[in-house]
Amino acid sequence: MKKMKRFLLEKSGNEFYTSHSGLALVGACINRFTDFGKRINDVSPRSGGISHADIARGYLGLLCLGKSDYEAITDRREDRYFQTSLGLSVVPSAETLRQRFDAEADLFRIVTNYCAVDFVRRAQGLVTPLENGYVPLDIDVVPLDNSDTKKEGVSRTYHGTDGYAPIAAYLGLEGWCLELELREGKQHSQEKFIPFLSRVLSSARRVTQAPILVRLDSAHDALDTRAELFPHEGVDYVLKWNPRKQDETAWLSRATNEGRELPAREGKRVWLWSETVPQKKGGEEYTFRRVVRVTQRTIDKRGQCLLSPEIALEGWWTSLSA
Repeated sequence: MKKMKRFLLEKSGNEFYTSHSGLALVGACINRFTDFGKRINDVSPRSGGISHADIARGYLGLLCLGKSDYEAITDRREDRYFQTSLGLSVVPSAETLRQRFDAEADLFRIVTNYCAVDFVRRAQGLVTPLENGYVPLDIDVVPLDNSDTKKEGVSRTYHGTDGYAPIAAYLGLEGWCLELELREGKQHSQEKFIPFLSRVLSSARRVTQAPILVRLDSAHDALDTRAELFPHEGVDYVLKWNPRKQDETAWLSRATNEGRELPAREGKRVWLWSETVPQKKGGEEYTFRRVVRVTQRTIDKRGQCLLSPEIALEGWWTSLSA
């Protein structure tokens, strides 16, 4: 593997050398703060030809330039700065990129995810907690709009558009991306979520030893999710409750009897309380805490009296005590 060349970074007020000088920093990051080249070459050792490291780092360079199509590498094959800044022995062709990723993409992804986390840890990236001392770990599906395309995997998302529905995990107030998984648009958020959650929790613990607060929306309201989070030491969670087919009138009755009424404007009443919910999974018994908020409106926020009261039901599963 070609030894990474170090660049001297100087500020100039009147000279401009290249439109993508930032690639020097990209190369420094992946070659000084990760073992990306070695690890990806070890995926499946090759006796000849272009190394896995040159393939992966070359494509990473394209992504950093805002290019995702393999053909874009053709314009960089004679670009010495592109090659040197990323530490490439040779710049691969578009055909080689396509063939190698078709054959090794799944293994490349595993190494890339590992090294992305390794970079944050070894570069001592700042991981800022919330005011309560917990480091937030936010996991969410982000539907993309890929309408009018015929790409493989593009299908109807829950936003009502055709596209992909990748799921991402971000750590700390800085939003360090621990993993990003591309998914078909039609895939439900909870499908194959538990293995993703398990990997992300392991990655987060490699970066910080501080207490972690996992924050999830109601798409992941499932017993499997809570059971997966339950045994992890130093990990708490707030999971939005999905009140599927609940009788809102019955919950209003419970609110007036069990809830604590909060201050609210005229025509609006709000109750809040928590309860413990026992559940079973695979022979194991769990007790989960759920915080419930019921809102009744007889006058809307514009002062308009409603013909009949509106009842809103919300809730959150949480392992926090308060």
